[in-house]
Amino acid sequence: MLSQRVGRIEPSGIRRIFELMATMEDPINLSIGQAHYEPSEELVDAACRALREGHHRYTVTQGLPELNERLLDGLARQHGCRPESSLLTSGVSGGLMLSFLVLLDPGDEILLPDPYFTMYSALASVLGVVPKYYSTYPDAHGERFRIDADELESLVTERTRVLFLNSPSNPTGAVWSERELQAACTVANRHNLVVLSDEIYDFFAYDGPYQSPVNAADRCVQLRGFSKTWAIPGWRMGYAAGPSEIIDAMRTVQQFSFVCAPAPFQYAVLEAAFDVDLQPHFHSYKDKRDRLTKELDPRYGLAAPEGSFFAFPELPGGCSSDEFVPRALEHRLLIVPGKAFSRRDTHFRLSFAVDDDVLERGIKVLNELAAECP
Repeated sequence: MLSQRVGRIEPSGIRRIFELMATMEDPINLSIGQAHYEPSEELVDAACRALREGHHRYTVTQGLPELNERLLDGLARQHGCRPESSLLTSGVSGGLMLSFLVLLDPGDEILLPDPYFTMYSALASVLGVVPKYYSTYPDAHGERFRIDADELESLVTERTRVLFLNSPSNPTGAVWSERELQAACTVANRHNLVVLSDEIYDFFAYDGPYQSPVNAADRCVQLRGFSKTWAIPGWRMGYAAGPSEIIDAMRTVQQFSFVCAPAPFQYAVLEAAFDVDLQPHFHSYKDKRDRLTKELDPRYGLAAPEGSFFAFPELPGGCSSDEFVPRALEHRLLIVPGKAFSRRDTHFRLSFAVDDDVLERGIKVLNELAAECP
């Protein structure tokens, strides 16, 4: 017999798209959630060196001390404040699991954005945590996804423990402004909530410097990693930074779960990642974002995503994803229905982390589908 917790979740809709892609000839894949470029040769060479030099065994649970110092120094330079401690994790996904485990008991409540990355709600369900969703959808007067601090305030109860933020957002591409973050963290501070901040897409903030809630929150855990920016998601290299009490607890749980982040890749990242010139990729993705925003049919109601490499257009003509996604599949176009990320069924997610010709083909099919809508 399986545990009750397994019955609380369903297989990922995103992974089902991956499986479908394997059965299709020449698909137009706009569903992918990873950078399409290859990691730098310097980084790959450093990983090969680490393997040849025998770095096959465990590191200390927290990860290489030199790498942790490098990460903390980088956060201090970027945000003007140095977190008390950090921990190398098995991707940001590992950091999510560890942070949920140490901060939340069954019956506790967490404030999650809607739309949200699928793992947030799944983890809450598995652990018996109660998600309270705050909407980030545009209201009748706005085009951009945003946070409403008044709604956050209305959702807080005596069981609320964590405010979860994700900026730049997967799936919407929204980037919260300094003002929005300050207002959200004011609510968290007033109620003694820990702010968990998923910042895996921090590099991809196209319209201004990236803002983290770390300077506004009394207690903030930043969850970051190398998967998206350095194009190494399979290396499972993430990290968490924040108050020592929380990071130490996460380290203890990691001792009995992931043990440590992959050792050879820790050495590779320490040797080579920080010297890689990533700006060409940034400008390339900004250009793709601009092209998508300009050329996509207005019936999709797409305002320019401010960050990440995702867009979250509206379903055209008032149709549901159960109607629209199969029509896209008839044209070999892979997208992810918005209801995989939300309690609503009004949008869909697409990724522009693809070659230009794939993006062009995808836009063409989407515009043809929009033209067929009433």
